[in-house]
Amino acid sequence: MDSKIIERLKKFARKECYYDVEDEDKCINDYAGGNVDDAFEQGEHAGEVMLARDILHHMGISWCK
Repeated sequence: MDSKIIERLKKFARKECYYDVEDEDKCINDYAGGNVDDAFEQGEHAGEVMLARDILHHMGISWCK
């Protein structure tokens, strides 16, 4: 895989998302304040972060800060 792609994935993987919060009852509405557009944006962001982390993990590449 191209090193530029790997670096881009690492950049995404290092971002924080609501899955990083230690809370049993994660509710996107709590983060978005009831705003549907904000909820969509938070979900999109979390999806990018988690996919990047998953890809790098399966490739055996560390992404931690």
